[in-house]
Amino acid sequence: MVRLARSEVFDPHEVVIAHLYNRTCRRCFLMGNDQVSGKNFDHRKIWIEKYLQQFAEFFSLDLLAFSILDNHLHLILRSRPDLVATWSDREVARRWLMLCPHRRKSDGSPLPPSEPELKSIAGCPIKCQEIRERLSSFSWWMRLLCQRVAMRAQRG
Repeated sequence: MVRLARSEVFDPHEVVIAHLYNRTCRRCFLMGNDQVSGKNFDHRKIWIEKYLQQFAEFFSLDLLAFSILDNHLHLILRSRPDLVATWSDREVARRWLMLCPHRRKSDGSPLPPSEPELKSIAGCPIKCQEIRERLSSFSWWMRLLCQRVAMRAQRG
């Protein structure tokens, strides 16, 4: 049986608590000891914890609990569409640009968004509404988390 998409299960306008998990494909050991290669990838668990902290700061989702195992992770998240609805368009733009920055410092951390970057989102009601919905979306949280971990693991 096929799993339903999160967008089909959760109403994006209601406060919801959800247990989300993600696992690696083909039973690979993204984190922990890889029995095939003999390598240890525990350092990637630290990456994930840092991403979780960053996401909890900028998303309108509460990170209630998490567990990172060798080949999968579990998250307990609470959506807060009621909170993100109170943010100004400028705050929505700032938070999004801290999650998906156009510019970064030499250490890879995001630079604060510039005025033109903020206006590119805050000045467009359609784009701002789309990003407002993303900021309280379980799917976008997981999408960005998995993308960041995969890209960083691919770099080595």
